Amino acid sequence: MDAVDKGNVSDNSFIGMIKRIEDGAQIEGLVASIKHYTPDDEGDFEYECKKYALKDEKTVKNTLCDKGNALAAQRFMNDAETVKATHMSVGTGAPGGKSSASTELTDPVAPRVVMDSITCPASGDPVDNVVVYVCTFLAGVGTGSLKEAGIFTHLTTGFMICYTDFGVVTKAPADIVVFTWTITFGTS
Repeated sequence: MDAVDKGNVSDNSFIGMIKRIEDGAQIEGLVASIKHYTPDDEGDFEYECKKYALKDEKTVKNTLCDKGNALAAQRFMNDAETVKATHMSVGTGAPGGKSSASTELTDPVAPRVVMDSITCPASGDPVDNVVVYVCTFLAGVGTGSLKEAGIFTHLTTGFMICYTDFGVVTKAPADIVVFTWTITFGTS
């Protein structure tokens, strides 16, 4: 295989590419959509017979953590790998305080929440190189001036595989915030 050079990455193997991403690099293929909803009788988003209106929406890049790199490499090497991303957490920590070596959010404000869904198209689909995680923080969960979020492999003991920080999302107790994380591996 010829050497690959993708900006900060240079190696002779795909696994080498995953392992050599520059510390703290934000990768175009890792993005999170953050949708912030507030109660509103005229809203078009409904949850448990209550309507919500979209208050704010943003898209931000994510950083793949060292543990996420290692997990990706393990998945390529071992079909029996059972560690998977299952939970998400949000926090109020100031942006810029983490690196790819980070293992936890700076200031988590809620218990980790189980993902709503994790999807990956079947091999051969037109876009078969994408994993999409969706996680909803319902009313009363993760309230405050949110500035950071991370994906984890367990409710309490798992490690953080990627994180993002963003401008403040002020989540009131009655609000809902939905994160849609997309991880794209190369080109399909």
